[in-house]
This record gives sequence, C-alpha cells and structure tokens, in this order.
Amino acid sequence: MKFTSLVVCLFSVALSLVSAQQTVQSGASTNAVISQYGSTFKNAGGSVLHDKVNVYIIFYGNWSSTEAQQEQTVFMNFIDNISSSPWFNLLKQYTDKNGKAVTGPLNLAAAVNDAGTHTLNLTNTIHKQIVLDAVNSGFLSPVNRLDSNGIYIIMGGPDVSDNDFCKVNCGYNGYSDEFQYMFIGYPGICPDTCIPSVNKASSPNNSPAMDAAITIFSHELQDILTDPRGDGWEIQNSNVTIELGDFCSGQGTSSDQFGNITQSSTGSYNIEVNDHKYLVQTVLDLAAQQCKLG
Repeated sequence: MKFTSLVVCLFSVALSLVSAQQTVQSGASTNAVISQYGSTFKNAGGSVLHDKVNVYIIFYGNWSSTEAQQEQTVFMNFIDNISSSPWFNLLKQYTDKNGKAVTGPLNLAAAVNDAGTHTLNLTNTIHKQIVLDAVNSGFLSPVNRLDSNGIYIIMGGPDVSDNDFCKVNCGYNGYSDEFQYMFIGYPGICPDTCIPSVNKASSPNNSPAMDAAITIFSHELQDILTDPRGDGWEIQNSNVTIELGDFCSGQGTSSDQFGNITQSSTGSYNIEVNDHKYLVQTVLDLAAQQCKLG
C-alpha cells in the first residue's frame, strides 16, 4: 500500500504584507439564478450536515515536494478555521426537515497521502474506492470505520488526471449509501479554467493552485453541507440540478461570485480568517435573496 499518514498539526504560514491595497467595491446583488429560483428554494425533505462535521482529506498523487507540503498546510488551515467566520455563519440559515440547521464546526479529523493506489488517471467510479481504501488502511480511522456524517475530500496532486477535471468541472461532490465526498483536481494543471484570473500570477497564500482549490472547495462545501444525499436543498429542473453553491457561482470575477475583492501585489482575496486571506465564493442569503460574504 502507498498510504502515509499526515500529522494534523496546523501552523501559520508567513505571508509578505504590502502597504498599498486596492479594494474593488461590489455590493451584494441578485442574479438571474436567484431571480428565477431563489424564492422557491427550500429543503426537499432531506438532511443537512449539522453539529460538528469531521473532515478527512486524501491527498492523492505526488505531494512529496516542500512546496506541495506547504500547499497541504494552506488547505488544512482553511478547513480548520473557516467555521469561525461570518461567511460560514451564512450557512446556518439552512435546516433539515426537522429544523436542525447547519451549525458546524468543521473538524479536521485526519489526513493521508495516497501516492496513487488506483493509478493517476481517475474516474468518478474510482473516487469512491479511493475513500474506502483510505478508511480501511487505518490512517483515516483507527477502527477502519466510515463516518456517515463526515466529509471525505480527495485532493488531486499535480500529476493526477481525472475524466471530467478541466473539461466538465474543477471539482464536484457526490455520495454513496454510507458517506459523502468531494473531488478537487489540482487547478495548476489547467489554470485558465480552474484558477480565478485575479490570482493566476500570484495569490494570497503564495500558491495560485492551492488558493484556487480553496475557492473551489468553498463552492462544493455549500452543496455538501446542505444537500449531502441529494434530497435536501436542491431544485431539479429538467436535467439540471441546482444546489446552494450554484446560486452565486458566476463567471470570471463577478460581484455575484466574490463580492468585495481586495487586490494587492500578493493576490486578491475577499475574507480574512485568523490573519490568513482567501478568495471564496459568496453564499446565498435566503432572507435577503442576495449573494453575500457574511
């Protein structure tokens, strides 16, 4: 087996600060998706992920370089701290069929490196098996048991290709009978498609690829917390499924998608959490029917 465990011990990454920053002002707004579906968006009678949600990360592929390990730390820092932000508080509007809301916090429970047990050319079917094998390895669970209320993340490395990545999506979320998961490809493989244009040259955490992965995660997290099993907060319209993250998923760097962006020589961001800067997708505020950051 090619599994190696990661010690979940988070530390701050030093960032170079600049004195001159330019803020692009763009307030909360209502887009076409909200206008068409926002007023009828409701829980279809299913579940949400409430209370503490354990997060398990499988860094798939080659993450052995010093740069790659720094990128892992950036991603784990975000997961471990985002629950305390005003941005995450917006998700607390969303309840299950019994009125229990998404509350968090996210808890980074475990992380593991998988160098490529299922080759480096993946498909949606293989994603589920990667999760199962990681759990059975003992590195994600000491009792080799799936966490049905947790989130399993497969983070593809720069050497990993995927059937849909860069062509159909930059990341996606799914579920099985026993767990929910998401796959995020390495955005540096196709920067024109999966890295926001404002952060392609430089980014807040000194890694355009990992900062973009956090942006992608901020979309998928909205969906997986509020519609983990495909029976919660979603609208089925012909062959299209609309979940929470789709309401504020714009193109480029639209105000709907990112709200107020602060631009600096080290990249663009719209939230700060524990002195770290990130570019995240906005969240639909149900009451206001607008895309907001908090």
